[in-house]
Amino acid sequence: MRRTQVIIILTIIITYLSACTFPNNGTTILLPELTQAESIMYEHPDSALHILQEMQVPASSDKLQKATWALFLTQAKYKNYREEVADSTFINIAYDYFMHQENTQRRAMVLYYKGILCKIAGKPEEAQKLYLAAIEEVEKTEDYQLAHLIYIELGDLYIFRDLYEDASKNIEKALHYAELANDDKYICSSYIFLARIMAALNQMNTSIEYYQKAILLAEKTEDNYLCSGAMNELAGIYTNIKDYQSALKYAQKALQIKETDKIESLGQNFLVLGEIYYNLPISDSAYYYFNKALHSSSIYTVRAAYQGLYYVSRDNHEYEKMSVYCDQLLNYQDSIQTLNKSSELAEMQKEYDQQKIINEKSQLEIDKKNIINMILLAGIEIVVGIAVMIYIYQKKLLRKERLLQRKEEEINQNTIKIQENEMIIARNRNRMEELAMQIEENKEVQEQLEEEHKALVEIQQQNESLKQENETLQNNINKYSFTLNEKSNELKRLEILAKENQRLRDRETYLSNLLIKDIRVIKNLKDKKSPIDVLQWEEIKKNIDLLFDNYTIRLSQVIPSITESDLQICCLIKLRFSNPTIASILNISPQSVSKRKFRLKDRITQKLGSLGESHTLDLWLLEF
Repeated sequence: MRRTQVIIILTIIITYLSACTFPNNGTTILLPELTQAESIMYEHPDSALHILQEMQVPASSDKLQKATWALFLTQAKYKNYREEVADSTFINIAYDYFMHQENTQRRAMVLYYKGILCKIAGKPEEAQKLYLAAIEEVEKTEDYQLAHLIYIELGDLYIFRDLYEDASKNIEKALHYAELANDDKYICSSYIFLARIMAALNQMNTSIEYYQKAILLAEKTEDNYLCSGAMNELAGIYTNIKDYQSALKYAQKALQIKETDKIESLGQNFLVLGEIYYNLPISDSAYYYFNKALHSSSIYTVRAAYQGLYYVSRDNHEYEKMSVYCDQLLNYQDSIQTLNKSSELAEMQKEYDQQKIINEKSQLEIDKKNIINMILLAGIEIVVGIAVMIYIYQKKLLRKERLLQRKEEEINQNTIKIQENEMIIARNRNRMEELAMQIEENKEVQEQLEEEHKALVEIQQQNESLKQENETLQNNINKYSFTLNEKSNELKRLEILAKENQRLRDRETYLSNLLIKDIRVIKNLKDKKSPIDVLQWEEIKKNIDLLFDNYTIRLSQVIPSITESDLQICCLIKLRFSNPTIASILNISPQSVSKRKFRLKDRITQKLGSLGESHTLDLWLLEF
């Protein structure tokens, strides 16, 4: 007891230290008790069970901890041979959680223990399916111990169903994983299972070799339980091949080990010794061990012991004893048959009860469906009637809504068009003012004067046309305004943006003019109107680019063929100089200025196709 307590205390300390030091690769850390129980599950399953039963049960809301606790509890109970392991409540909790997670090791473990419970419940087919599914999962992991256990259980299931070739393949896989896990106990168990299969296939020499390997390994690891079991089974093999001396040697060793270690369930050992002595024949020893076997808790061992006593008394012609043993043998035979029959009847009754419940449920489902169908039919009729009424109403409402929507869209489009026209009219007014100024300044240049007069007339005509269009649009708006109370928010926003845009443009022009007055080189140019040198031109271009967003650079990009003298003309037009003033600054005649303008206009139109709505070169450059 003290040794177990020391192990538990040391495990708790190690678990807490590891939990503090290693954060489990970013995943959710298990409760310390669960980590502790898992770490000692294989070596000390009794201590693991004690930890799990004493700890506070995790809350149902914490699904990982609850499912892990339920899985470990099932595992610990099975390893401690607890009868309540047959209760599937806990394994179902673990199954419902882990089968929807990505943890392949936990999925394999859940499938394995669920298979064990199905095997205990007498459902070998379901157990087989679960073991096979567990193998698919465990093959993806490096949990060699779990892989060994799954293959051992599947092999044992095949042995039970006399499928010895399949059993042999699975036990060999179990042996392979036991060797990978370097677990001598599991290797020993694999040898014992292989020995049983070879014996069933009547390959006695191979069976004996496997048993001897198992015994050597069990002696090496001092596992007396496995050692005595393997010796007792080997004694049975030697008995079958009539090597009674070898059989007696191993049977006596097995009994000696069990008696030394005070291992219970000696009935099978006594029975094997009784059979050996009966075959030697040594009647007194046979009597002795068969009588010792009668104290076994297994009804099958007791029946075999009475059978042995019957044969010994028969061979010794002790007819009274033979009669008694025969009666006892028949009683136990009847008991076993009754037990088997009771099990069959219980199974039949269970199947009958299950079928009865299924039938009752089916009838209830049918009745329920009939009631639901009636309710649905009535509901459908009501819904159809309501749907028809809603459809008629919605159709009328939709027609009205579409009419209003069309009117609103038309008003929106007309209002937007009015705003656009107003902006164009305002821009044309500015152009007309510019043209009036240019006409006044360029009276002596006849060609340019005619062009500017023509542009002015076209702009005036455009303004008149736009005003008439606005009146028509406004009439259309007024025509539909009785159905709509207010303009949409979008139209208001557009109207505000249009006014803001115009205000900003006016503001930009005003600020540019103010800045031009403060730039010394441009101010001198306006005041003196005399020729300027190359350095002054560079300074002028630099200031114009600052004032008008890289004006000369943008011109050069749009019109790659533009020359330096063309750029000088453009800059002076941008600064609103007249032709005579430009002629003075460039030290050329006004006619030369006009010719340069025409050449520049030709270059621009060749590149762009036309000057657009600007009509004249001066307006285009001013608005560029």
